[in-house]
Amino acid sequence: MKPMVSVLEAKQLHRLRTLRVQRAREQIPLAQVEVDQALDAVRMRQRQIEQLQQAIGELRNAIVTTLAPTLPRWSQVTSAQQDRLADQLERDTYGLIDDEHALEAAQEKLQQARSELTRALAREDAVRGLAQEARRNRTAERDQRAERDLDDQLRPQAQPTH
Repeated sequence: MKPMVSVLEAKQLHRLRTLRVQRAREQIPLAQVEVDQALDAVRMRQRQIEQLQQAIGELRNAIVTTLAPTLPRWSQVTSAQQDRLADQLERDTYGLIDDEHALEAAQEKLQQARSELTRALAREDAVRGLAQEARRNRTAERDQRAERDLDDQLRPQAQPTH
């Protein structure tokens, strides 16, 4: 009974699967860095939005309190400042949406890398089992062959009759 896969083939296949596991493992830290960077971008954008919202609130408060006496004189300046802050807030809000999409994409990529590692480990484990089975089969064949050879040696030689 000859094994389905030779020991050499099984070893080569196992080595290939091991390399794929290694490559899959290397992708996870890279994907994690992308997630971390995207998360930092989202947090930074959120801080910018909070600061803009605070600046808008402070300007509105100043308009009705400290700037009220001089408002007719500075109304165009305060209006322009309000418009600038509102415009920047709108841009940052859209930027936050883009940053959140980038974060989701990076998280998906990380999840895919983890899934690929899981699949690669399962494949490697299956091939390891195949390699072990091939070695067991080869050892069993050697043992059987050795037993036959020993039996042949121990069997009395039949004397030719004339």
